[in-house]
Amino acid sequence: MRLKKYKPYVIVLILALACWAGVIPEYASAHAYVVSSSPSSGEVLEKSPESIFIQFDEEIEPAFYSLQVLSPSGERLDKKDAAIDPSRPDRLVAGLTPGLVDGIYTIKWKVVSSDGHPVSGTLAFQIGNPGAGSVPIVTSDNQVPSPEWSLLLIRWLWYAGMTLTTGTLLFQLFLLPRSARINGIPFKTKRSKLLLNLGIVLAATGIIASLPQQTASNAGVSWTSALSADLISETLQYTGFGTIWKIQLALLALLAFASLLWMRIGNIRHPRETDIRLSVYAAWAAMAFSQGLMLSKAFIGHAAAAEGKALAVTADYLHLSAASLWLGGLLAIVFLLPEAAAKASSPEEVASGQRPLAYWQAVSRFSALASASVAVLLISGIYGTVIHIPSLSALFQTGYGLALLAKIAVFLFMLGLAFTGFLRGRRRSRPLGRGVWVELALGFIVLALAAVLANQPPPSTAAGLPDRLEATVQGHKITLEVTPRTIGKNHFVIKLQDPDGKPMEQVEQVTLSLTSLEMDMGLIEVVMPGGSSELEADGIITMGGDWNVQVHILLKSLESLDHDFTLHVDSN
Repeated sequence: MRLKKYKPYVIVLILALACWAGVIPEYASAHAYVVSSSPSSGEVLEKSPESIFIQFDEEIEPAFYSLQVLSPSGERLDKKDAAIDPSRPDRLVAGLTPGLVDGIYTIKWKVVSSDGHPVSGTLAFQIGNPGAGSVPIVTSDNQVPSPEWSLLLIRWLWYAGMTLTTGTLLFQLFLLPRSARINGIPFKTKRSKLLLNLGIVLAATGIIASLPQQTASNAGVSWTSALSADLISETLQYTGFGTIWKIQLALLALLAFASLLWMRIGNIRHPRETDIRLSVYAAWAAMAFSQGLMLSKAFIGHAAAAEGKALAVTADYLHLSAASLWLGGLLAIVFLLPEAAAKASSPEEVASGQRPLAYWQAVSRFSALASASVAVLLISGIYGTVIHIPSLSALFQTGYGLALLAKIAVFLFMLGLAFTGFLRGRRRSRPLGRGVWVELALGFIVLALAAVLANQPPPSTAAGLPDRLEATVQGHKITLEVTPRTIGKNHFVIKLQDPDGKPMEQVEQVTLSLTSLEMDMGLIEVVMPGGSSELEADGIITMGGDWNVQVHILLKSLESLDHDFTLHVDSN
């Protein structure tokens, strides 16, 4: 079959499908959190265990994990043999030094979630002497609260590079009318080559630099230490990020090759028909590879951690693609169109001093494209907000929500400027003015805010996960679970075991008294009638932050057990 039988968009579709198939590794999609452990949090053991394990809700990356057991003095007492259980890829195990003496011990753990985010935490257990007091659970998923500047810069370079690349290719293939093309080949100037080369360089810088940056984040080391061949190799071989990074590097090489081929053919003074066709195909191939790069990015972002992964990844890709088409097209209109239109001007248009027809044709095409891009941005943006922002209050009380609000505000301002440009292009009254440059500047601010959002843990990461607190009081084990651990209505569950590990049935009543540790919010009481070892009730938490939860257990013998927990409530 000969190449000329196929239209350019058919080639793009085939390449896009190939890119899609190539960037779908099968790995889980959520920030890992602990679902069980042995010893459990706050558990009191009669004798020293031989080993410990921590089980997570998902498979964890087989790299950059650690599991340590420390004595009160800080002495390490595990056998330094932490490993992922071969039969349970969601379980981290380690052996213990035999014969641990009575006392309280701390387990410190760190893993990398399947979506590439490192998480860590601690929990405590006790050996012997259960009457000495309670052992509080101390557990956390330590996402970085604000991303490092280097990570933001790398993300921004990648976004900016893809915007420049996409905008230049879009201008040549779609925005520029055929009347402005030279010898039938999409118009090329020093400016267009400069933008395309700069875009590829910026994207390449972002991709290449992301490897040591991600390695440093996973390993918890500095950039200098992350350049170790062993750590880099571990990232590439054993993490989902490493798989995507290798795919991105291959797509980048293909993009650079197709772009170089397109530019080389453009230098031919008297091109043949086959040269013209090959030039168009090269440009469309470069566009397809750039789209493949943006698709790959969705597999190492928040979309990969959402429920309904396929739809979330698709929406994230469409959002990024629409943004790059709009902003990249705008950049081309500002930077490339004046020169191209001037070269395409007829003698009559030059004599009259009016903008040539090719100028208004390009502006009209961009207006149509921008309208479609805005529609995609709105739909995909609303969908992303729904899956990542579980409640309206999360927009105003979380770092992720505030960054999203800032992005929305800048986007709406851009939309207003774009509408005025749309009216000018439709009426052909006067050329696009300074507002286009303002719109372009705001677009790159949006890219910076997008970099912030890409590296902030969304509120939905913690929403819906039960906050399980455990303690042992006078030999009795008390477990408190709170769901969803956010502002508003919550479900409280108390589970009780006697010193023999059997369910406690002789419970008359359990009262939970909640007081905010942040400010005076009054007293919230949740009363649970007895009759079972597992009691449930609903209550309303009125503010985010840390709360003291006093558990008062009244037994039928009129004896009582009391313990205070500290509960963290998300502001969403």
